[in-house]
Amino acid sequence: MSIEQWIALSSVIIAFITVLFTTFMLSRQIKQMEHERNALAILEAIDRLADPEVVAVFENLEGVDARYASDDEILARYPTSADAHALAIVGQYVETVACLARRGVLDPSLIVDAVGLMLRTRWKTVAPFIMRLRRCYDNEFMFENFEWLAKYSAWWKDVPRPNEPNYSPTQFPSTDTHMPV
Repeated sequence: MSIEQWIALSSVIIAFITVLFTTFMLSRQIKQMEHERNALAILEAIDRLADPEVVAVFENLEGVDARYASDDEILARYPTSADAHALAIVGQYVETVACLARRGVLDPSLIVDAVGLMLRTRWKTVAPFIMRLRRCYDNEFMFENFEWLAKYSAWWKDVPRPNEPNYSPTQFPSTDTHMPV
């Protein structure tokens, strides 16, 4: 082989190694960008679930089931009521986030780790009325994603935490409950 052939061959080898290295580095960058996108999406979802408007809506929905004595009353009064408007907001915020979590777009375990108690409490506030709405409107799918996320949260709170240092009860050596200043 002549020197020109060795130079050409080494140029091809260097170009191939460069392509492999660039592909490897880009795949790592894509994974990092995906993690960042997911983190931002989770933060946005939690922000939506804790939005002051949603908090106020659930305060207004306290006792909603007792406001309607019968199914006929639900059919007559509910569609134009403040409760219907409030549940539309619940659908817009909570049901949407729950749907994305149920479909795997958002990690449901992260959501329920962050706001699980709030989700379970809010579901408990509206669940009896939602069950009646499902029956009245013959629609078993009303708020099914919200219900799923609340049930997922109830299940998740009892799942053993990962075997990682940040979940270890002995992570911090002191048993003193006071935080250092």
